[in-house]
Amino acid sequence: MTPCLVLVPQGAEYQAVQWGLQPSKVVIVPIRVGAAAVTTPALMSALRESPAMVLILGVCGGLRPEDRVGEVVVYTTCQDEAGQTYFLDQRLLGKLEPSWRRVKGITTAKALAKAQKKQALAARWGVEVVDMEGVPLLRALGGMPVVMVRVISDGGDRDLPDLSQAYDSQGSLRPGALATAMLRNPLGAARLIQGSLKALKVLAGIAPEIVQQLTR
Repeated sequence: MTPCLVLVPQGAEYQAVQWGLQPSKVVIVPIRVGAAAVTTPALMSALRESPAMVLILGVCGGLRPEDRVGEVVVYTTCQDEAGQTYFLDQRLLGKLEPSWRRVKGITTAKALAKAQKKQALAARWGVEVVDMEGVPLLRALGGMPVVMVRVISDGGDRDLPDLSQAYDSQGSLRPGALATAMLRNPLGAARLIQGSLKALKVLAGIAPEIVQQLTR
């Protein structure tokens, strides 16, 4: 049995967590971005080892103007755009650093670019952060002890490049589409890059602390 399975979106987020957790005995699996996360072959293989708990790490978007880039948030619930809500493991949540903000998250099918849409989503559902993998993973991991910790990489106060076409149906990055989106909004691209770098640095730093808290 694997004591703790760590799931992280592939790419920069996975690289940050892998760097932060070396050396470590925990199993770290890079997953596809978005709903395709649950089809990642490495994930399906890791689940056959019956992990004692699953830790989902990554970055997320803030939905409110006052959200701070680089802030660590711990999900208590995560819902989809239809309102179906999933609860994270309360026992595991109690082990984590109490100063980290507990939040209600929402998973969207595509990345949100407009601040107005982010704030409208927060107002409608009372949610605070957004991601693209949470609900599909929680649905697939039903019945297992799961905790999800993320770092805010962008707030809800400014528009970002429209990355809705930057990933294909398998969750893989489309470099051409990404470059086009960035060029169309250079100021937003600069904010996105700056915020992502800050969030990734924080993510790498907290990863070993989280694993230690959960496995002690």
